[in-house]
Amino acid sequence: MQQRDEVKFAELMAVLAEVYDDGRPPSKLKMEVYFRALEQFDIGDIESAVKGLIYNRTTASFPKPAELIQEIRGTVSNQATMAWLDVLETVKRVGHYQSVKFSDPVIHSVIGVMGGWPQLAGEMLVDDEKWKQREFERLYEILSKNPRGKHPDYLPGLTEISNSAEGYNVKSQIIEIGLNRLRLVG
Repeated sequence: MQQRDEVKFAELMAVLAEVYDDGRPPSKLKMEVYFRALEQFDIGDIESAVKGLIYNRTTASFPKPAELIQEIRGTVSNQATMAWLDVLETVKRVGHYQSVKFSDPVIHSVIGVMGGWPQLAGEMLVDDEKWKQREFERLYEILSKNPRGKHPDYLPGLTEISNSAEGYNVKSQIIEIGLNRLRLVG
């Protein structure tokens, strides 16, 4: 969200106040706190979140910033499932030889804990998918809340790992994954 979105944001806060605060306008401090809490999002996403809350929320109190964020992002459980679907699609389309970079860096940490990209992508059997999914989603929920927040930039594939082990200082091309697209980088 940009400063130019302040007017639209104020309108959305007024709508929430009308629905949840009996029309009492939000204070200047409340507006500032909510703006700062939500500034990482596009104003269109915030508008969709407000609509979603109005259509689905039954609690009478004014929604907290965290509720708006959850409406935009989905629950951590939903995020974990969506991340798993990205991983599964990448396993099928790319395989374990290529290095990959997911748009969600939490995925890198989760797969690292699970043994790395070559192990997950190269050794997972169809019968193992549901168990791997459960493990992935459980780890995702834990690691997404990691206060240190440092996740690997990408996941090296078998080719890069083998080249490195042989003493070659050659990085493989990295395939960037995210939002239903694959793209070569590096």
